[in-house]
Amino acid sequence: MKIASMRLYADIVADAARKGWNYAPELIVSGSKRHFDELKLRLIDVGYEIVPVGRRPECDVAG
Repeated sequence: MKIASMRLYADIVADAARKGWNYAPELIVSGSKRHFDELKLRLIDVGYEIVPVGRRPECDVAG
């Protein structure tokens, strides 16, 4: 999910640059973090569970 968020944010920043907007590097970094946090909250709001990388979700199916 982090990679998807970074790609989406990169598209937003690139589009802004094409329009002549210029952002300081620290604003891009903080904007990227904010974009990720907001995307994560939107996905949680619609029912997705966000798990850290490397963690395996538990399955309650007997097998």
